[in-house]
Amino acid sequence: MKRYRSKIGIMWIIAMSVIVYGNYEIIKLLIGDFSWLGFWFIVIIFGGVDVLMIACTIGTYYEFHEDYLEVKCGFFFHEDIPYLDIRSFKETHNPLSSCGLSLDRIDMIYKAQKGRNGNSEVLISPVKKQEFIQELEKRSRIFMTK
Repeated sequence: MKRYRSKIGIMWIIAMSVIVYGNYEIIKLLIGDFSWLGFWFIVIIFGGVDVLMIACTIGTYYEFHEDYLEVKCGFFFHEDIPYLDIRSFKETHNPLSSCGLSLDRIDMIYKAQKGRNGNSEVLISPVKKQEFIQELEKRSRIFMTK
């Protein structure tokens, strides 16, 4: 098993900072109109959002196993992709929401899993991208498209 963490890009850091700072400002604003019930409601809701963002940051990785690639993104996404089901992959800077925490990504198309038809697509951003691509090419026997 070889695990690659997700690269964390500047846009992810900015988004996390804006959310945490915004939550802080909202709580500070609402404390002026203080009630314990309202205070704990706000702390639980905004604290939950902050915890989910941190869990997504820490829990995003891509792991090579014997027969499949495991793609995990916090609590939100987990897929075991058999190497034989990978159709293609290419480098991209696509800004769509994905399992990549950076815009320096790999767009991977694979046979849909869990009884779904057609193909699925996932955008990932491993820290050592070129090393990851070499390992993926070796295991899937598919070479990166340009």
